[in-house]
Amino acid sequence: MLAVVNRYPFDATQQWVSYLPKDLQSLVVAEMELRDYKRGETIYGLHSQTHEIYTVIDGSIKLTNATETGKDLAIIALPRGGTFGELSFIDNQPRQNIAIAASDCTLAVLRSQQYLELSKTYPQLNAGMLQFVTQRLRTLSDMHQDRNSLGLSQQLAKRLILASQYQQQDPDKDSAHVITTSQDELASTLGVSRQHVNKALKRWQTEGLLEVSYRKIKLLNIVGLEEKANEIK
Repeated sequence: MLAVVNRYPFDATQQWVSYLPKDLQSLVVAEMELRDYKRGETIYGLHSQTHEIYTVIDGSIKLTNATETGKDLAIIALPRGGTFGELSFIDNQPRQNIAIAASDCTLAVLRSQQYLELSKTYPQLNAGMLQFVTQRLRTLSDMHQDRNSLGLSQQLAKRLILASQYQQQDPDKDSAHVITTSQDELASTLGVSRQHVNKALKRWQTEGLLEVSYRKIKLLNIVGLEEKANEIK
């Protein structure tokens, strides 16, 4: 549909379509449908049998897992340009996490059956999907390694930079980037308290690295944040 093509974030390098051949990107996106969700609405639940892949057009979503005590533990928050749901989309197995709208949002959705039909005509789509999934696994592996080897400040700086990359193509390190997230969501993805995150953000705001407002963080100095991420403790 033309409406999907006009609104799709082709400029975002972290969405799966960017890994497809250029001449096929609009063709694939035209097969998607747009869905709107209100903040707090569940997109899919744990063990649900939905076999779709999603890309955030507007707003943001969060992926969570439920702990044994019933508490939700955020895995990652994804803003505009973030893709999620790829595993069940590929292997048709039940969902291993929960997807929730972190704000009012619009998603571009493609069903696995649609993808299979397209791949029969355009088998080169599979190479792009494989490249996307491989890059996603590398990102998750890096996040796991960071949790075991880096301090909170380093992890937080890297998480802010990653969030900005989800929304930018060829990001200019000299310009400000605005990411949509809350301190609670950042704390949950890092497995720490909101107070720890707030303390670090306030310190960096004083240093001129960023500005904090309601559900938004403006990154003013990407290079400075990279230095924080690479500090040796």
